[in-house]
Amino acid sequence: MGSIGDLALELTRLIGSAHVLAGDQNPDYARDATFLRRSPLLVVRPADTEQVAGVMAACQRAGVAVVARGAGTSLVGGPVALSDAVVLSLERLQRLEIDAANAVAVAGAGVITAEIDRGASQVGLMYPPDPASVEMCSIGGNVACNSGGMRCLKYGVTADYVVGLTVVRAGGEVLELGGRLRKRSSGYRLMQLFVGSEGTLGVVTEVILKLIPLPRHRATALVAFPRLEDAAEAVSRALGAGFLPCALELLDRRCLDLVEEFLPPGFEPRAGAALLVEQDGSDPEFVQLELLRLVELMAGSDNRVAQSSLERERLWRARREVPRLLSARALGRFSEDVAVPLSRIPEMVRRCQEVASQTGLEIYVYGHAGDGNLHPSIMFRPDQRHLVAIAARAIFLAAIELGGTISGEHGLGALKRDHALVEHGPQALGLMRELKRMLDPQGLLNPHKVLPESAPDEHFLDQMPGWADSSSGSRS
Repeated sequence: MGSIGDLALELTRLIGSAHVLAGDQNPDYARDATFLRRSPLLVVRPADTEQVAGVMAACQRAGVAVVARGAGTSLVGGPVALSDAVVLSLERLQRLEIDAANAVAVAGAGVITAEIDRGASQVGLMYPPDPASVEMCSIGGNVACNSGGMRCLKYGVTADYVVGLTVVRAGGEVLELGGRLRKRSSGYRLMQLFVGSEGTLGVVTEVILKLIPLPRHRATALVAFPRLEDAAEAVSRALGAGFLPCALELLDRRCLDLVEEFLPPGFEPRAGAALLVEQDGSDPEFVQLELLRLVELMAGSDNRVAQSSLERERLWRARREVPRLLSARALGRFSEDVAVPLSRIPEMVRRCQEVASQTGLEIYVYGHAGDGNLHPSIMFRPDQRHLVAIAARAIFLAAIELGGTISGEHGLGALKRDHALVEHGPQALGLMRELKRMLDPQGLLNPHKVLPESAPDEHFLDQMPGWADSSSGSRS
């Protein structure tokens, strides 16, 4: 292994001095949206797949790890270099083509996800996955984590729309997988190996995404319930009756208080929770009727159906503002994304409330209730940090016990990796390790992520580099 100075010179020759940065002088690249902080050796910002391949090959020759980075909105420490590594920022890969004839979008890994949907909408198409950070996150990061979002109940997650990938392997080899077509039954589905692999198997530089027709009409309502459990039970009841709304989002009382300024005037002040529900389609009368039938079945204590696009946008703003407003509080935040079968949503909600009661921590519960994906957000003061791992572990174990997963859309990253064995078991984890060794034999791609490195216990957060030294926890 040569010196980091020699590597910096080689990378400078490859991509230019303006795009090879000192890691300790560029703090934005030392963090994501969690409490983890660690400066990389260098930050490099290549402009295209060819330059990415050159960077990867140079780093492999030098024996230096590479951590791919999108927009840094990860909530599990994914793009943070937990050991000496080069951070490979994909922010300059900004090519975007909307191919209406084939109903696909071709996007560089650095394209902001919302821009894809906006471009598609100009030709009557839609890219459905819409994470809460849709205006900030990049499509490369979405592919790395198999991100979800508000509309996943009806339309599915990122993996359901990826039809082509350009991937750079650890040694710089470039793979072209898939293409501008809707179906293929020819060989192993290699493309899907990289979706959700969090940059541990290869670096995605370009994505081809399936687009679908844009619904012409939407109808939205906010429905209040006396208790959080009542809202959770209404979700199971509605979906069990055969309704398939576009979105079905849950907000508990704490969240409603947080976004009070965006709620309809006089909205039930004693509500324990609310559901934001939306129907979409091509027939305006059918869309509106389906929404009203669904609201009636939910039997809430206060029903507010948006009467205009302005009211609809205001209701959605109430949901989308929750993460930002939580982050703005003078507290640390550990945001979770467990998912459980639909019938177990009420029980998962109860478990979260029990954890809050037992630890004395504030836990805000919101999320994509329609597909069982909840976001319990643990808020804590510096003197409560020792309780955070206890609460998080209890939430993880509850989700697994109920037949669910510890991550519905954020990925495992660093913060959840050590709980993967509990969920997947030794056989599946063994196969994952074999795949990692085959595709990344030197272990240089995003090390210390996804795969467990120790047995999880109530002190697992204390073992994370950047956690013990952080001043106030997450400010995502």
